[in-house]
Amino acid sequence: MAENWQFTILRQEARSRRLILEGQAHPPYERHYHDPLFFYAVVGPDHLSLEVSRDFDGERLLHYLAGLLGQPAAPPRVQLGGSQLDEEGALLLVEWHFPPVGRGEMIHRLGEILGRALP
Repeated sequence: MAENWQFTILRQEARSRRLILEGQAHPPYERHYHDPLFFYAVVGPDHLSLEVSRDFDGERLLHYLAGLLGQPAAPPRVQLGGSQLDEEGALLLVEWHFPPVGRGEMIHRLGEILGRALP
């Protein structure tokens, strides 16, 4: 069964060299957490970076995006929030790199995935 994630964009900001998106991801299955699954994405001149919660759903979202965008060059990194002694608020950070001439294509592809046209 194909996964069809849905996305809600809460904030979009187009700068000269960056497109910043903040929103929520909605998996194609019932989510067992009360908190929404937030994401933060930045399309730079030659990369797409994405931050998402380090939990089951965040990992599934990264797997879904890797199927659509290809595998990132490096595995996700973990960033701890709050106290460095626990993993409360931990995030997964991942980057996809592309040649600068491919930026428009990446923004278009990301818009298709998110279900909306992006600047």
